[in-house]
Amino acid sequence: MKIVSKYISLKEYIPIGKPSLAHFEIKEEEIFLIKKNDVLIQNKWISVDPYMRARMTERKNYKPPFEIGKPMEGAALGEIIESKSKEFIKGDIVLSEKGWRDKFITNCNILKKIKPIDVPYQTYLGPLGFTGHTAYIGLFRIGDLKKNQTVLVSSAGGSVGSTVCQIAKIMGCKVIASTGSDEKVNWLKNEIGIDHAFNYKKIDNLVLHLKSLAPEGYDLYFDNVGGNFLESAIFAMKNFANIVICGRISQMNATTAGEGLKNMAYVLVKRLTIKGFLIFDHGNDYDDFEKDMKKWISNKQMKWKETIVEGLENSPKAFIDLLDGKNIGKMLVKI
Repeated sequence: MKIVSKYISLKEYIPIGKPSLAHFEIKEEEIFLIKKNDVLIQNKWISVDPYMRARMTERKNYKPPFEIGKPMEGAALGEIIESKSKEFIKGDIVLSEKGWRDKFITNCNILKKIKPIDVPYQTYLGPLGFTGHTAYIGLFRIGDLKKNQTVLVSSAGGSVGSTVCQIAKIMGCKVIASTGSDEKVNWLKNEIGIDHAFNYKKIDNLVLHLKSLAPEGYDLYFDNVGGNFLESAIFAMKNFANIVICGRISQMNATTAGEGLKNMAYVLVKRLTIKGFLIFDHGNDYDDFEKDMKKWISNKQMKWKETIVEGLENSPKAFIDLLDGKNIGKMLVKI
């Protein structure tokens, strides 16, 4: 049987600026189920995430650049439709890093079979997957989150940010959330129950605004944006507070390097800890997260939204929309 895989590839590297649809193309290749332990997978859902922007340049980074003309990669959830493996059978639902394509053949060693609970399968790309794991590790392992702290979260209307907010609320914390639209503000306040959410685009003086919302200061700042927001947050932190660097979406598409932090003296005087992390370093630290997240979901303590784009061919648009902040919650592509 002839098996044809459709996939999205990058046509050229994008050293600066925002990607456009012209940078991507959809291609086809014939694939073959030959080797022992090979399985054929039909992707059902794929995830597009901000970190992928860094792989669209030739610069050295924590993950190698995408190969020009080759299938791009990312988290995906699919169904096994044919198997030469004893470990996987037809109908198994699996996670992989073989996103941006409709079908693929791989050795079973790179797959993770999911153990479904009573949630839609794509939840394993959101709260029960890469998204939730990032929020959990960032808060507990990197940020040393404690009960009843005051927590600031940027890009809180996105998938990681909204999960961070809810975990902190479960821990009894006061949560202040920044996002980029009134629609996201309403969702965070009225559906998720965040103590205060605001549209940063409407704030004239961010430093004064942050201090007014928590005059006592913040114990932890979960940073998803970098840039001016990070600098403003430093002024508002308590002594000995923690800042977790998870993302830099405000600088992803920058055309210049920009300025560095101008208030490093406050890092010294306040004795702040600023630490970055990559979830890819924590693949073996999963059990506590999975146990806790399943409990929170079962107890209805965790809510989430999905922005769904249909069709593999629309994956590049979904990614560009993500960088523009047009998603609420997790951005997913349904194949």
